[in-house]
Amino acid sequence: MWMKQRSIGLMISALTLLAPVALKAQKITISPSYTTVGVNGTVPYTATVTGLTNTTVTWSVNNVKGGNSTIGTITTAGLYKAPAVIPAGEVTVTALGSDNKTSATVYVVIEPPGPSITAVSPNPIPVGTTTVTVTGTGFKSGAMIQVSGANVSTTFVNATTLKTSVYQGPATSTTFMVQNPGTLWGPTFTVPVGGTPPPPPPTQTISPTSATVKLGGTQQFTSTGATSWSATEGSVSSTGLYLAPSTMPSSSSVTVTAKGPGGSASATVTLQASSPQTISPTSATVKLGATQQFTSSGATSWSATAGTISPTALYTAPSTMPSSSSVTVTAMGPGGSATATVTLQPVNAQTISPSAVSLNLGGTQQFTSAGATGWAATYGTVTSAGFYTAPSVLSSTGTDSVTATGPGGTATATVTLIAPPPTTPVITGVGTNGQLPLGVFTTTITGSGFSATSVAALNGTALGTTLSNGTLTVTGFASLSGAGKITVSNGSAVSAPFTVQIGVANALVSSAAARRFLEQAAFGPTPSDALNVQALGFQGWLTQQFNMAQVSNYTPLLNVSQGGMGPHLLTNAVMNPDQLRQRVAFALSQIWVTSINKLIWNGNMVLYQDMLLADAFSNYRQIMADVTLSPAMGQYLDMANNAMANPATGTLANENYAREIMQLFTIGTQMLNQDGSLQYDANNLPIPTYLQPTIGEFARVYTGWTYAPAAGQPVQWNAYISSNGPMVPYAPEHDSGAKHLLNGYVSPAGATPQQDLNNALDNIFNHPNVGPFVGKQLIQHLVKSNPSPAYISRVAAAFNNNGQGVRGDMMATITAVLLDPEARANDNGGNDQITDGHLQEPALFIAAMIRAFGGQMSDQNYFGWDLVNMDQDLFNPPSVFNYYPANYVVPATGGLLGAEFGIQTPNNAIWRANVVRTLFGQWSNPVESYGPGTTVDVTPFLSLAANPATLVSALDLTLTHGTMPAGMKTTIVNAIAGEPTPLLAVEDVIYLIMTSSYYNVWH
Repeated sequence: MWMKQRSIGLMISALTLLAPVALKAQKITISPSYTTVGVNGTVPYTATVTGLTNTTVTWSVNNVKGGNSTIGTITTAGLYKAPAVIPAGEVTVTALGSDNKTSATVYVVIEPPGPSITAVSPNPIPVGTTTVTVTGTGFKSGAMIQVSGANVSTTFVNATTLKTSVYQGPATSTTFMVQNPGTLWGPTFTVPVGGTPPPPPPTQTISPTSATVKLGGTQQFTSTGATSWSATEGSVSSTGLYLAPSTMPSSSSVTVTAKGPGGSASATVTLQASSPQTISPTSATVKLGATQQFTSSGATSWSATAGTISPTALYTAPSTMPSSSSVTVTAMGPGGSATATVTLQPVNAQTISPSAVSLNLGGTQQFTSAGATGWAATYGTVTSAGFYTAPSVLSSTGTDSVTATGPGGTATATVTLIAPPPTTPVITGVGTNGQLPLGVFTTTITGSGFSATSVAALNGTALGTTLSNGTLTVTGFASLSGAGKITVSNGSAVSAPFTVQIGVANALVSSAAARRFLEQAAFGPTPSDALNVQALGFQGWLTQQFNMAQVSNYTPLLNVSQGGMGPHLLTNAVMNPDQLRQRVAFALSQIWVTSINKLIWNGNMVLYQDMLLADAFSNYRQIMADVTLSPAMGQYLDMANNAMANPATGTLANENYAREIMQLFTIGTQMLNQDGSLQYDANNLPIPTYLQPTIGEFARVYTGWTYAPAAGQPVQWNAYISSNGPMVPYAPEHDSGAKHLLNGYVSPAGATPQQDLNNALDNIFNHPNVGPFVGKQLIQHLVKSNPSPAYISRVAAAFNNNGQGVRGDMMATITAVLLDPEARANDNGGNDQITDGHLQEPALFIAAMIRAFGGQMSDQNYFGWDLVNMDQDLFNPPSVFNYYPANYVVPATGGLLGAEFGIQTPNNAIWRANVVRTLFGQWSNPVESYGPGTTVDVTPFLSLAANPATLVSALDLTLTHGTMPAGMKTTIVNAIAGEPTPLLAVEDVIYLIMTSSYYNVWH
């Protein structure tokens, strides 16, 4: 399956070893490939054999030769007969070739027979459209009727009755069949065709055929069976009641039409004009704001050129004089229109008393204004009777306005507010025991003397402050751990400082170091995880993680046939506490690569990934054994059902797994020094770790293994992949000869499959290359793409000996990777090196941006498609070489490695930026979402937007562990100046940071 370039010499050597036997491709194809058959039904199968001299095949059903009465039987000629009862599980038919290895399998679906028809009514079926009743037995909801080969709309009545409507043309007979959901079509029921088409409906009539109706009057019409009515003028109801228009149209003759089964019928209506409209009184004099009642018999609407008039003709004059003091009031009715003239008279100007007053805050004052209809105050309150109460807080101008509105307009009085001297506030408590988290925070301040204008400050920097029920709620940002001072001021009166603890007291590591460490040991930092690292220290956190039981798994996807693996990994990565186990397992999955593109079903991949999670802190030799016998790897690299060589048929043992376990998973192709550098021979050429014949010898080791059977069942060769456990040996297909392996070691002849496998894995595991080869890959996945030789050497030494003489200890190796001086260099920033860090691959990028804000995620997240579009379709890499090439060199860097850049195309970079904007681009809602499965709340940052520099510093700590270069900070601060809303400012800072190279490459 996996072809790799080999030297010409090795190819010639391999061909020499194989001569004169010619290798052939063996294949069997079964026809038909997929079949549905009823109980007791038969299907003839044929098998086409290529690559085998003897083309005979042995037929079996569910791996039972010839089948049986439960699953169906099959003859030696391939004639399959379904059982009388539908089997409980799936049924497969297999053709096994004469070499007892080559085979093909197809599925056969057995369905119950369809229901039977006992009668069809009417019988015979008349020509034309007819409602048909079908009677029978065993009908179910969703049953479908087929008439003369065409499916028709069917109404389920009960288990014995169905109804449908069919059109029957002239014919001798027609056929009916019924199918229930999940069954075959039932027996054909033939019905004769007879009779004549139904007579046409009678001609439509209307009564009366003519009428005379006054404008606005009504007339009742009737028409048997009428389904719709219309009129050329006026309107007509669904019951035939005609309403004439209120004004005469261009023609006094109107046509009323009824439509029904017999076509249409029309009547003529002659319209008559009503008497001319009148109005009373025809003139009136009204003061501004006053009213006047008008009447007009039958009036249907009223209007006025100034002021307002109600539907009952009550006119209200405007409160201020319009451009003309003469107003026209118009009544519209059946007799046309009638008008009256209103002459407006002004009223006296509105006044207020007193017009000016001075009051203490909270004081009261009675105001008066003759005829006032409304009162208002700018800051204080005023009743409908003019009783004013001053505000409790001084306005920005020190004054208030009281306004009276009445017939004479408005009148305003000025209130001068007198503020009491400020009270010196007293702080008695801050938050919980005086603790403030590092970064963005919201907390409460308790005490006395607080007012709505009080302002709190931390170390002299003002905080967002609000008063509620005597307690202050403050929001802000703290960039440094340690002791701080909180004060509250009421103008010039300032409280005594209150000491608070910012962040973790007596922290073992800095905030920046904790966050940077979690970029390497987890799927990025969360605010709470960073505090945990500060409190425990690096080694303490590792110990906590090593002792934590496995939390994450993929078990929920066992019941989902395909899809969902990527979103579930992200959910685990964002939400679960076993971060180190997940991160190491993810790295192992990219070393010991398998892919759904061959495994097909989730169930095969779920067990494999759960195994890597379980083994993450075990021993590398344990990982080698578990992966080797895992059904997923057996399927992916063809070790499962790998038969020993057969000279008679020209077949050899499959070499895929034999090659990849050495080349990619353990030792590589060239001899290494402990620091990962190449070893050279006398001709200054790299020394190979193995040659092609060595691969062939290991391939012989990996013969005779197949998938585990169900409990209590015998082992069967060529079994299908199953989730019953690790693969099991099948000795008849194991090559029991001696095998010449690495470094001169020989696995002796006569060994069992398990003994041979243990010998081979021990031989590989003890090769000196494993430590530097695996150690470098773990460093590259967790810490940096370009580790120094000294760094590799120290990690390899920990792999070779955990300090207690144990080789391959994963906990010791992981600790060495993460706590090495080179890994921890520049934890506090300011000394970035070109060889530092690595590009965040898409899965890390997405998980980290949610974790940075303490966001929430479920399997309903929408990021699976984004991962596909960024070329990291999780658990579906395109080849055994992973999602990206491990040896990818970043262009124009002087040869620096950057494996993840292998999939960072321009299109993928744009997609990555769009993912950020899609999540952090809600415009109006600070609770950012991306589908139903992802939420991130940026509300705590909104109060910082008033000070762009503080906002950028807060998001620097959140996203780049507080070590952002000063120039980058200045650029972002300038870029967001003038943003119209706090939310847009926050979202734009997040976007600018997350799309920067400084964030995308974890240093």
